[in-house]
Amino acid sequence: MPDRLPLAPQTPAADLARLARAPEPEWRAAAAAHPNTPAALLADLGAEFPGEVLGNPALPLLRLAEPGLLGRWPAPTLAALAGRPGAPDWLLRLGAAHVRIEVQLAVVVHPELPDDVLAHLARSPFWTVREIVARRPTLPAALLEILARDLDYGVRLTVAGREDLPPEVYTRLRGDPHPLVQAVILLSEV
Repeated sequence: MPDRLPLAPQTPAADLARLARAPEPEWRAAAAAHPNTPAALLADLGAEFPGEVLGNPALPLLRLAEPGLLGRWPAPTLAALAGRPGAPDWLLRLGAAHVRIEVQLAVVVHPELPDDVLAHLARSPFWTVREIVARRPTLPAALLEILARDLDYGVRLTVAGREDLPPEVYTRLRGDPHPLVQAVILLSEV
């Protein structure tokens, strides 16, 4: 094992594999950031060191060489990567389409989401994800309309509590089949 950081650019993958299992977090972080670290190790290290993996100069090349690679990485790694400030849009799109709720939750709370990612999350199979979308401070009227028709009353309840409802969404929720949604709308009229 090397005796100091930073690691030399020519550090072999076998040495990086040993460093990835080192008890010292600084060595594991160095392996996560090194361009010679194999993709499988980056997948393992990404949950603990998402910033280093995202900043790894080999990551764009790995994605180019194998486009579906990150989609096969473990859900905790993808959630950690997508939850990073400045996570790239391609990663947010990947996370929004992921089948695991923890990955979608990491994406939906991200402060800056492209409109297409937000629209995808508004149709998530997980009501908790859709409800978090409904809480975002600014939403296009088209998404408010979709969320106001949600099958889960909790999502509709969150939409009903918004102050920026377009008139047609307000009218729809005023006649909602759930009494709590109706009550929130009626309280807003007082």
